[in-house]
Amino acid sequence: MALLEGQVQVGSLVMGPGTPYRILVAFNPKTRNVRADQGGSRSWGDGSWSGAEWATERTIPIPVSVHGSEPNHASWTKADQALAAAFAPTHSDIEIRWVEGGIEYMMRGRPRMVDPNVETVDLGYAITQCAFVALDPTTYSGTEHSATLGLPTSSGGLTLPLTAPLTIGATVATGRESITNSGTKPVGLNLRINGPVQQPRVSLLSSLGTATLQFWLNLETGQWLDIDTGTKTVYLNGTASRRGSMTASGAGWPVLPSGTSEIAFDSSLYNPSASLTVSWRDAWH
Repeated sequence: MALLEGQVQVGSLVMGPGTPYRILVAFNPKTRNVRADQGGSRSWGDGSWSGAEWATERTIPIPVSVHGSEPNHASWTKADQALAAAFAPTHSDIEIRWVEGGIEYMMRGRPRMVDPNVETVDLGYAITQCAFVALDPTTYSGTEHSATLGLPTSSGGLTLPLTAPLTIGATVATGRESITNSGTKPVGLNLRINGPVQQPRVSLLSSLGTATLQFWLNLETGQWLDIDTGTKTVYLNGTASRRGSMTASGAGWPVLPSGTSEIAFDSSLYNPSASLTVSWRDAWH
């Protein structure tokens, strides 16, 4: 179910217009801070120096006016319990989503606080301070994009033994697809290669250069590889790591920069059943 303008979702709980949880204006997923691994003064000259810098985690305040279905303490308690359950400690990251300007955005992290002001609970409502810590400070599109490619095939041209120099006209079909990151920050790709395929190869041609992943293994029917270019992991059938059976060349592990790029899928031997599915989200700093 799509969120409405002004709504915020933490886990499965939707807050905002049309719900018992009214988001107050201090909701702010925009704060950005930089973490510098090195910093300090220069003992040999003016000014200071700094090493590599990265974005730090984001703490997102979510002030909520929690309203029971009736103006009494018991009704408010029921609504508060559902809010507390959504913000309970978790062993894995969950998503926070919100709609702004008609676009749904998403971040990943952990809920951290539920602090109601209980002075008004007998009237069936209370102002509650909630917080969410986005351990990954990147803002993603709520919608995940995907594209599926087959191996390239050639049609037309000549196949008889010939002597050079000779120009042979042929058309290459499939194997390439244009993909777009509408955000401002490069983002990793999730790749799924489905067998049967021999020594598959995936390349991304972008403004960052050509990045190629070559896999030195063969996949049988029913086997697949899952590759996350952001975390740099490669798994066979979802469990066994196969990163040691892969080499990255050119620009290294492919990440999708802002704008439109081209992804290519190839193999040492054509098989019509082989496929590559690439999925990604738009990303913003």
